[in-house]
Amino acid sequence: MTRFQRGYVFTAHGAWHVRYAVTALVDGQTKRVQKSTRICSKSGISKRQARTLAQQVLDRVNVEAGSVPQVDVPATEFWQRTYLPHLERTAKASTLHGYKKLWSQHLALHLAGFTLRDYKTVDATRFLTSLAERGLSTRTIAHVRSLLSGLFRHALRTGLIETNPVRDAGSLTPARTPEPTYAYTLDEAENIVTALFENTQAQLVFALACVLGLRPGEIAGLQWSDIEGEWLHVRRSSWRGFVGTTKTPESVASVPLIEPLKSLLAAWRLQAKSEWVFPSNRGDRPLNISQYAQRAIAPLLRSRNIAWHGLYAGRRGAATLLVQLTGNAVASQYVLRHKNIATTQAFYVKPVQAAAIDGLRLLESKLAERKTAYRGGASEETC
Repeated sequence: MTRFQRGYVFTAHGAWHVRYAVTALVDGQTKRVQKSTRICSKSGISKRQARTLAQQVLDRVNVEAGSVPQVDVPATEFWQRTYLPHLERTAKASTLHGYKKLWSQHLALHLAGFTLRDYKTVDATRFLTSLAERGLSTRTIAHVRSLLSGLFRHALRTGLIETNPVRDAGSLTPARTPEPTYAYTLDEAENIVTALFENTQAQLVFALACVLGLRPGEIAGLQWSDIEGEWLHVRRSSWRGFVGTTKTPESVASVPLIEPLKSLLAAWRLQAKSEWVFPSNRGDRPLNISQYAQRAIAPLLRSRNIAWHGLYAGRRGAATLLVQLTGNAVASQYVLRHKNIATTQAFYVKPVQAAAIDGLRLLESKLAERKTAYRGGASEETC
């Protein structure tokens, strides 16, 4: 049962005030908080008189306190005051950056005018359909939908709504299929490393991506203490100088070092002046590897008419080559450090025409062998 409040009358700034408790929304949750209301000027008013005036305020508060108020919050306010602070506490810096871009580009204007309880599945469906009709790819729409659903899921978990309206929403128009991702071939990777022969740092950055399959953030996060003998230990990631954990727990692992990485690391270590393998100009933070690649690697390759598809194309190339050499995706999964081999196969191992040709030739030989055996058996039976 709700406690009947008598309040506390006090003076401040030349006026009488009354303090009492109310149920309010704090960080997305309903909590009991202290509140005060100005009653009247202090001049000529006794405390007894102030108590009488304060009782009018308290009577209303006590009546309203009979049940927990049903708070309906504007969606944009919930983002700003509750969900964004939650993301800032829990999401990685790169993820948070992406969420903020999606919010400003797509969701801020769309959710303006909606409260959390007003928003329905049909509203989300119309919105996602409009994105598809504007030509956004399935991947981009999926990211937008994920953030939108996450916002309402958080509201659901904090008791502000009863259901997540985005759960069953989807575009009614087929979205554009995104452009296929690229994977460097071994010849292309060798040509790039050769073209970078005057820049050991650039060679090493690219080789870590296309030989060991490291992500740009994992390359940036490397320290010299992570390199021990025949092994390279992936322990952290860095994004724009912000050091944090790796993308997934499975990404923390050790991968074997091979040539030419050993030689490149040895040559680069002679120039080392920081604990970071690739330090920023000041040396106290990691280098922004993605920015460095666009600034130092891409222009040089373009000047020599060599196509540049980014560092992730090196990671995909490493996965594809390992499958070609081993005949299965297990080695690729280990090097790329995926929890699920299906991820390796679906997103990183690229179909190679040469592999198809080799496979069909093997099938041809196998069929020829079976045909010969069949003919031999038939001739013996005839005899």
